Amino acid sequence: MELEITTVQQRTSKILIGDGWAKSAGAVGARRVLVFDHHLPQWAAEVRRLVPVDAALALPVSEAEKSLHTLETVYQWLGEQGVTRDVVVVALGGGVLTDLVGFAAATYLRGLRWIAIPTTLLAQVDAAIGGKVAVNTAFGKNLLGAFHLPEIVAVDLRFLTTLPLLEWRAGLGEVIKSALIRGGWLYEALGHLTLPEGPFLSEWEPVIAETARIKVDIVNQDLYESGPRMFLNLGHTVGHALENYLGYGSLTHGEAVGLGTLATLRLSELLCGLPETVRDTVTGWLNAWGLPTRMPALDFDTFWRQLHRDKKARSEGLTWVLLEAIGQPVLVKNISRDTVHQVLCELTSG
Repeated sequence: MELEITTVQQRTSKILIGDGWAKSAGAVGARRVLVFDHHLPQWAAEVRRLVPVDAALALPVSEAEKSLHTLETVYQWLGEQGVTRDVVVVALGGGVLTDLVGFAAATYLRGLRWIAIPTTLLAQVDAAIGGKVAVNTAFGKNLLGAFHLPEIVAVDLRFLTTLPLLEWRAGLGEVIKSALIRGGWLYEALGHLTLPEGPFLSEWEPVIAETARIKVDIVNQDLYESGPRMFLNLGHTVGHALENYLGYGSLTHGEAVGLGTLATLRLSELLCGLPETVRDTVTGWLNAWGLPTRMPALDFDTFWRQLHRDKKARSEGLTWVLLEAIGQPVLVKNISRDTVHQVLCELTSG
């Protein structure tokens, strides 16, 4: 399957779903360099067999290391390789790596072309698609970033066959988010899915393809996140704040977004009339997949300040993504401090 994002400048990003991506990737650029997660030497060797590269860098990555310090390591290596503006950077790894390497490509020599080969569920359904690239700062997640579309995103399910269950769970928040904002087949399908065992991914393939398609459809309407693309942030306002408040690595991204989604659904009940049955359904999915459904204890004053460090905050306050119904997201501004406090208390003690 092939999907496509096209900007107003007619720049195209191809999302290739399946194992037929290598020929297309090998045709991009005369020279290529590879940056890969150092936990994935076997997949790096496979990529190098399929797509010739001049040099490769194995990079230790985690949310805590998605930083300016690690970015400087990549810049230094690109300089040592004598990279020029016609070189294509290939990023192989999960969402942390594609975010970081994509940002390096966006900023080195004022912009290099790049290819994303995502190897986790989170990256295949969300992080590697759409050109949002970034690193974290001490003040919050993804605060230093850019919009820089990869030439190709290779969504190859073979990379998921060795994925630990922890990493599967890390991506499930994005699948749930997409099901809630679009509804339809994906929402119905999630109630029947179990986490995969070993290499048997057949029931997940259409789910991954549909989640990727939803993101592509929305990004094609709004590349720079000034309108409909903001709906993709459902659950992320609280989720990102949790990751930063607790320290990166304390929760996976999927766990944090799952909790953020429960908070969003409770706010939607209070402010938009969303039926409680939606939150009950999502809670059931999270329980079935081994994701948390209760908020950790928080110092609310500190957490409230953390919420307002979100990259989507404006001078007039926060814009929240809520639901009026399944498939009907809405933007709501300036939810009161007391209302947010009430919801977080309910999810902590309830």
